Amino acid sequence: MFEIFTHDYIVKALVSVIIISLTAPLLGMFVVSRRMSLIGDTLSHLAFAGIAIGIFLKFLPTLTAITISIIASLILLKLIQSGNVNTDAALAVFFSASMALAIVLLSLSESAININEILFGSILLVSARDMFFLVIIGIATFAATAFSYKKWLLTTIDREISQVNNINVNFYDNILVVLTSILIVISVPMIGVLLISSLLVLPILIGLQITNSFKNTIFISIIVSLICSVSGIYLAYYLSPHPLIVPPGGVIVLILSAIFSIIVLKNYFTKTKIIFKV
Repeated sequence: MFEIFTHDYIVKALVSVIIISLTAPLLGMFVVSRRMSLIGDTLSHLAFAGIAIGIFLKFLPTLTAITISIIASLILLKLIQSGNVNTDAALAVFFSASMALAIVLLSLSESAININEILFGSILLVSARDMFFLVIIGIATFAATAFSYKKWLLTTIDREISQVNNINVNFYDNILVVLTSILIVISVPMIGVLLISSLLVLPILIGLQITNSFKNTIFISIIVSLICSVSGIYLAYYLSPHPLIVPPGGVIVLILSAIFSIIVLKNYFTKTKIIFKV
């Protein structure tokens, strides 16, 4: 059972998923509550494009991806806030354009890149630098949540009331989107582009099926995320027939999906209804 800890890359992966599991639900709760679940997918594809640009230019893919994702996410948010463009249309354009750009640039790149590892993640890709960035974004997220929680909560409940109370709604939206973008970029090597948005959303959806409290949902989501993420690493390692284990991101999402399905079915057959309260 403890053999897993003899591998340095496994230890890095475990530390990484613990940080992600503590951080993602804090941001995911506000993303889901605002019915912006699809923005996670869009931001992950923007991260994919940023990584591809960095690889193509041969210049620090992670830093390039963070920069590109922040700029693009702020432009996307501005378009949504303006009301001039339909939200779904804006997300679809950024989603498809970033994916297309990434595929084209990676195909033109001279580097021998395994696209599957970027799309689905691999714990072999987690570096000390990635862990450093994860720690920084984790600290920043907890600090921002402590600073912005009441503002985020009020703008989530009613944006108009927030504006009447002289809250700079756009400013706090920007903080939320920027932090989410950075977390997604840093998490891509571990979870993968196609799966990181699930770690933002699924634990929250599970929490919403269990409790009707906003704060309790965040707490339960963090616990669920921690258990499923660590379990995913263990299962990916022990189910693999060789040292190069299967990407744990898929295993983690499968566990989360199974738990969500079981709870939804249980609530359906027991006629349980959760009336959400802030």
